Amino acid sequence: MWYNGECVGKYFLDFLIDKKIVVEFKVIPNFRHVHLKQTLEYLQTVNLKLAILIYFTRDGVRYRRIINPKFKDNSF
Repeated sequence: MWYNGECVGKYFLDFLIDKKIVVEFKVIPNFRHVHLKQTLEYLQTVNLKLAILIYFTRDGVRYRRIINPKFKDNSF
């Protein structure tokens, strides 16, 4: 993460599938906005379109599909 041109922190995504899909795992009782924001920042930083946020709760496994609204397709 950068602030005023200086590195102030580092994030590491959990998995990158086929250089296209970010997969993030969380062990949390409830889904929180901060987890969505972190995953969306990953997508925007690496300019990918899709992420899957998988979180493990007491009631089972849940997931959310996250789409990057700022994705720019540079394939052509």
